[in-house]
Amino acid sequence: MFRVLIIEDDRFNRRLYEDLLTADGIEVETLPNALDGLRRAGEAHFDLVVMDIELPDLDGLEATRMLKSNPRTAGLPVVIISAHALREHEQQALEVGDAFLRKPLRFPEFQETIRRFAAGRA
Repeated sequence: MFRVLIIEDDRFNRRLYEDLLTADGIEVETLPNALDGLRRAGEAHFDLVVMDIELPDLDGLEATRMLKSNPRTAGLPVVIISAHALREHEQQALEVGDAFLRKPLRFPEFQETIRRFAAGRA
């Protein structure tokens, strides 16, 4: 089964993303901050991380850099999500992550992005 770790501080968004993905048969775990997410990603097997940029304890871009520099999680794809509207934010996200989605998320685009990664792992 395809497993996704969602690192998002907003409780409503975590639940919404989880509901969308579990409806597609994807196993989901959610955490509200980057440090717990980094720890968990190193402990368990995940196929993908969905990372918010603005987190309470650590910037999502920095957390993604840390994931990518850790030999245990370096190959883990990261979809970065952000409410930042500037093109430079998207470019920064794509320099460290594997995909970028802008909030508010368009649900079909969100699901299709995750499905693309799941199909690549099959």
